[in-house]
Amino acid sequence: MNKKNKRLIYRTCVITTLVIMVGYTMYTLLLDNNSTQSIVGNEAAKFVGESMNDEIIELEELKGEKVILNFWGSWCEPCKREMPAFEKVYNNKEVNIISVNLGDSNLVVNEFIQRYNLSFPVIVDRDSSIKQSYKIDRLPASFLINSEGIIEDYFEGEISEQQLNKWSN
Repeated sequence: MNKKNKRLIYRTCVITTLVIMVGYTMYTLLLDNNSTQSIVGNEAAKFVGESMNDEIIELEELKGEKVILNFWGSWCEPCKREMPAFEKVYNNKEVNIISVNLGDSNLVVNEFIQRYNLSFPVIVDRDSSIKQSYKIDRLPASFLINSEGIIEDYFEGEISEQQLNKWSN
């Protein structure tokens, strides 16, 4: 292979890499414009779900009270690590906590509830309707919904007990 061909291959690789990087950046920016963060300040999407202990949970019925809405999966390590903080804050009873599991089986969710000794309501979002309403694309994800039903804050990733306490006051 002569030098001219090598340069042509090198240039083609560099240009292709740049096009891919620009395309990915544009895609990411577009995705962020439709992100979960954009719903802060809006009315929380209403939903009805059945908790793992057969209780019907309707977000609309909790209007007048603060609600922390948490989305998680049993396979998600940060989700596992934050559960003790949620349980501790829930036991103080200053705020309602609704936990939404994304698609695990009842058996897996029940084992998770027992392992982490959870007493707050857990809903399994089998059809992903709640997930879609809140534009969830990463786990864990938590929302603070104020007493008027407005999404006041959003946190993506493992939330600290300190942040949960701040939200509950």
